[in-house]
Amino acid sequence: MPDGGGAFGGRDVLDEGLSRLAATGPEFHGGLSNHGPMAAEAMIRLGRADEVEPWLDGYIRLLEEPPQATGKITDENWREALGVPRRVGDWELYLRNQLAEDPWPDVLARWWPRLTPGLAAAATHGIIRTSHAARSLAADQTGERLAELARGMAYWAASYLEVPGAARALGGLDLQAAVAGLPVPADPVPGWLITDRIRAGLAGEPGFPAAVAALRPPDDVGTGLLELGTTFARVFVVYGRSQPIGFLHAVTAPVAARSALELLPADLGRPTHDRLWQVAAALYSVHATGAEPEPVPAVDPPAPDVLADRAVATGDEHAIKLTEACLRLYAESPDPVLLHAAARGCELLG
Repeated sequence: MPDGGGAFGGRDVLDEGLSRLAATGPEFHGGLSNHGPMAAEAMIRLGRADEVEPWLDGYIRLLEEPPQATGKITDENWREALGVPRRVGDWELYLRNQLAEDPWPDVLARWWPRLTPGLAAAATHGIIRTSHAARSLAADQTGERLAELARGMAYWAASYLEVPGAARALGGLDLQAAVAGLPVPADPVPGWLITDRIRAGLAGEPGFPAAVAALRPPDDVGTGLLELGTTFARVFVVYGRSQPIGFLHAVTAPVAARSALELLPADLGRPTHDRLWQVAAALYSVHATGAEPEPVPAVDPPAPDVLADRAVATGDEHAIKLTEACLRLYAESPDPVLLHAAARGCELLG
């Protein structure tokens, strides 16, 4: 059975994989995110640790070397380096030094609220990679995992991107109604990268901040994030055929962040929830143009074990991460739409 969030096996496999990936940069091919650390950790969570090494054998060939450091980031000038991609190496050195001096939960708690406003960084891969690293550290603290946490936070900081408008759920709409009220551009939004589409699409949508604010505040952050992940899993099934990569990050980001929030002070939960909702709303708005809805399948979905095998068999990093996220939520709240979303991801991305 997939782990689904329980005991974490494959410790040596993950550390070996992180060691191999340490010589690779956070992006390749002109802005695509390096999913190696995230997908490796997700495969182990799915109970497929023996598949990590052969998968990495193929994936690492696609990757590029990390960029060189260009200058020194300090406690006084770090704000100037936010959102400057070429400084990712500087960020990694800066954060490695902090992790060498202080316990990693303290460093994570220090930087999480500083980085959360820029949660759209690298199409949410900054917070996702950081969250995968944090939950692996919670299972076992090793040097490889500490280094990966530094790389995850460095990527988040260097690609920091804020979505227009205040991120605060203040209204009275439930999540389904709030999603239905999001503005959708009349014409497809241009841009090869998701972050380019977010910038271009929201610049012409003055009603977007008010639509985000219309969501009713969650009574409980953990429950709110579970609902957010499940709702956007349904959105993925209904609308995702046209732009699967764009839609699926509205599932994987809240699920990954939810696991990391368990390791952080409680007061960070609500601001994180509201930013995740804002970014998920942005992903929907810029990708829903022209998407033809289709019904959730009426047949029973495949079993979790079957889906774990399918995801790994695709070899696709997004299918692996989406399946792990959906099965993590399903283990806590068994909504069949989560299994259908994982199955759809394997179908579309395989």
